[in-house]
Amino acid sequence: MNEILTVKETADFLRTTCQQVRKMIMNGELPAVKVGREWRIPRAVIKEFFNQELWK
Repeated sequence: MNEILTVKETADFLRTTCQQVRKMIMNGELPAVKVGREWRIPRAVIKEFFNQELWK
């Protein structure tokens, strides 16, 4: 199942701040979907982003 995470859960997963995650979303670095007033990020997208960053 493709789990959907909040900004806070994503920040915890990446060990960064909520502000940094929102900045990454706004810069297009991290794909996300806005649901109401909140952003949601699929866990698979986070893992893919993380793996790409390791090889830069």
